[in-house]
Amino acid sequence: MAKTLRVVTVLVLLCCEVVGLTPNVSAQTPDEYRLEPALTSSIGFKMSSLQASGSLLVWEDHRAGRPEVYAYDLEDGREFRVGRGPDARSQPAVSDQRIVWVSGADPERTRIVGIDLASGTEFIVTEQPGAVERPALDGTLVVWREIRDGQGDIRARDLSTGTTYVITDDPANQAEPSVSGDLVVWQDFRNGQWDIYAWDRRSQRLTPLVESPHDDTDPVIFGQRLAFRRALRAGGPPQLILLDLDTREERVVAEGHYIGRIALSDRFLVWEDWRSGLPEIYAFDVVSGTEFAVARTQQAVCPAVSSHTIAWISRFPGGKSRVQALAIRRRLPSDPHEPPTVPTPDRVYFPQTKHYISGGFKYFWQLHGGERIFGYPLTEEFSVIDPSTGEHVVVQYFERARLEYRANAPEDQRISIGRLGAELTADRAAAPFQPIPPFPDTPERRYFPETGHSLAYGFKEFWERNGGVALFGYPISEEFVENGRTVQYFERARFEYNPNATDDDSRITLGLLGREALQRMGWLPRPPIDTTMLTR
Repeated sequence: MAKTLRVVTVLVLLCCEVVGLTPNVSAQTPDEYRLEPALTSSIGFKMSSLQASGSLLVWEDHRAGRPEVYAYDLEDGREFRVGRGPDARSQPAVSDQRIVWVSGADPERTRIVGIDLASGTEFIVTEQPGAVERPALDGTLVVWREIRDGQGDIRARDLSTGTTYVITDDPANQAEPSVSGDLVVWQDFRNGQWDIYAWDRRSQRLTPLVESPHDDTDPVIFGQRLAFRRALRAGGPPQLILLDLDTREERVVAEGHYIGRIALSDRFLVWEDWRSGLPEIYAFDVVSGTEFAVARTQQAVCPAVSSHTIAWISRFPGGKSRVQALAIRRRLPSDPHEPPTVPTPDRVYFPQTKHYISGGFKYFWQLHGGERIFGYPLTEEFSVIDPSTGEHVVVQYFERARLEYRANAPEDQRISIGRLGAELTADRAAAPFQPIPPFPDTPERRYFPETGHSLAYGFKEFWERNGGVALFGYPISEEFVENGRTVQYFERARFEYNPNATDDDSRITLGLLGREALQRMGWLPRPPIDTTMLTR
């Protein structure tokens, strides 16, 4: 069964009776995330060095005839050039709102510089020009490769303290640095083959991380996971290896064909994959252990990944290219579902909202008024946690209500209606929500000491005829005009009076509290629908 989405909400229940029914939740539990198109950049030229951090993407682009750094912010949909002036800018790296790059056209006299987008402040990482390349960045720690006498050494600088670290300074060749937190990794040739070494900023210690009979190259690190390519001594295409630094367990993620550039985030390992004979982008979910294709069209190269996105460069004839990206979205119970291949009477699909109801919720919905009282389903069933008890509660939102199921409740009280009316008006203190003085009940009007409010005439008749306190709860406001219509709030509902209705059944309807609650949660698009102007 897929993981159950955990959402914390306050649940205070008054129960309605239904005997021996358990909602069917296992077949409808949503996956944790979905991928959806998020970006197609402007056409560039000879794009490379794509990097991602959060919602920010950066890359090298020659569209103006020289290497420059461009960026795209997925949050505001803005593409922009990073830095100004005539200097060549290449090989960018990004962490949060900081971007660094190699500045200069002469590879023997370049510097690493950067900018903090949050403040607009530019800064210099390497003061003296030299042969510097391949910067990597995490937080305030910048690492890079510095070439001396044809061999590479690894250097680092802490932007917060200004401290520069000489990590390696020996005749051996080092290359491809990567950084996560305080740990820097790179490929190292000091033993006559490529191994992977690490340096810890806290302890200032340098240690071998991966030593094998093979060439292990192109390491990327994120947290306690390390990914790299392994060229087997026996020859053939490289393997893609994922190493858990806590358990030291290695996993071969892909093999048998050429593997290009790789990238790693908290959730995904992505890589350039040539299994079809052309470069494509594949990904591996490190939590679920599943592999899937990301981009299988055109020439897809140079992948990048963050907590927000999976991105790559699509190349076209003549050197033209563009950045494309998929957003990683949390999969919500409100996401629409496809209709069933084979319909069954136990699980009903509603094309109006593209959701199902089944089991006990289906029975309860049908027994107590169906669409007229509850509306159509707006989510699938999913679990929440009652913070007051720690108890798991299965819920499902409908247009006008939220149904709730508690497995530990007495058998005839396990399904109830959530108190959406009370929850959505908890911050309202206007006159209609203030208690009124008690008065003697009459056939036309009744006072409820439980909430200090009254119920009268048509609303009273509708309340009594359709389930009363068991279904709607007590009134929590008086009648008042809201958005041009007379309404009254109850613990679990909002009654609305439509004087222009063409029949008596449509004169009083229930407001779409379920829809409004989901809109407040960000699960359905805003702005909220003006339910007081709706008619049946």
